[in-house]
Amino acid sequence: MVKKKYIAPNLITAGNMFLGYLSITESIKGNFEMSILFILLAMVCDGLDGKTARKLDAFSEFGKEFDSFCDAVSFGLAPSMLIYAILTKNVPGSPFIVPVSFLYALCGVMRLVKFNIINVASSEKGDFSGMPIPNAAAMVVSYIMICNVLEETFNLRIFNIRIFIAVSVISAGLMVSTIPFKTPDKTFSFIPKKLAILIILGLLVSMYWTLDYSVFIVSYTYVLLNILSYFYKRFGSNNDTDTTVEEFVEIEDDEEKGE
Repeated sequence: MVKKKYIAPNLITAGNMFLGYLSITESIKGNFEMSILFILLAMVCDGLDGKTARKLDAFSEFGKEFDSFCDAVSFGLAPSMLIYAILTKNVPGSPFIVPVSFLYALCGVMRLVKFNIINVASSEKGDFSGMPIPNAAAMVVSYIMICNVLEETFNLRIFNIRIFIAVSVISAGLMVSTIPFKTPDKTFSFIPKKLAILIILGLLVSMYWTLDYSVFIVSYTYVLLNILSYFYKRFGSNNDTDTTVEEFVEIEDDEEKGE
């Protein structure tokens, strides 16, 4: 019999997958705004299930695998179908449609498989080898969002299909890269906690007006800060440049623990 403490986080995880499924159906219909909205809501569920599991101490190998399978749908297949639909609409007949959209889905699934192999179910949330798949989805959808809001608000048509393809391919590549990505709280640790709370509250209050900008800014800043940190540690310091990524992550953890 399933223990009660596991029910809540797994239900939230199932909600994550359901939202990803709805996103796929909206992409098929050509309703891109709704497709993006469902992916964003899936991100909320993805954050809540982990917090709920930590609160209830409800970690299990089943939950870890279930979460990854659901993430594969919501942040792998759903954005992939969105990419396919947008490319089909803007460059019908292009030979890049299937390769680009499939590449994103393939790299997303590979990212999750790698994560499951090197991690065990635990309340400790460590750093990542490669960019987390939710942020890859955020990169793709936020580019569309920022282009739409700038066109509607300022009549600036900045959407470029070549840039969109580049964003899709780069986000796919970052997922399967060996670049270490810190957790968001560590990445943005330079922001005082009290100020961070005020910023979050401000975004929540003004979400209707700021959502398009905030998702774009946060997702791309997260990538930029981690890449800059990696290259600085790799080439800008006196560290041995032959250090592996796994050793790099361990060194970072030891330094933070004062070991």
